[in-house]
Amino acid sequence: MTNQAFSIETSRHQAGLAVADGQGFRFFSAHPLFSSLDGRHFNSVAAVEKAARRRENEARHAGRRQDSRGQIFRSWGLKAEAVA
Repeated sequence: MTNQAFSIETSRHQAGLAVADGQGFRFFSAHPLFSSLDGRHFNSVAAVEKAARRRENEARHAGRRQDSRGQIFRSWGLKAEAVA
């Protein structure tokens, strides 16, 4: 069997490699953002790409919150100053 490897890229990152293992594809991450997917088995290259895009989108939106009106704002980690 010839080993097949596919480069997996998202809109912003080189995510890693999907390597054929006889029963599907195993993912090897090339960027820390995708380490949670490292070593996981997928049925197709398309499934690997979808998981990488989903992980990137989750990370992109992790710092955002919605206010009571449903508007999105970014949390900058600033603490409110005490009012004397």
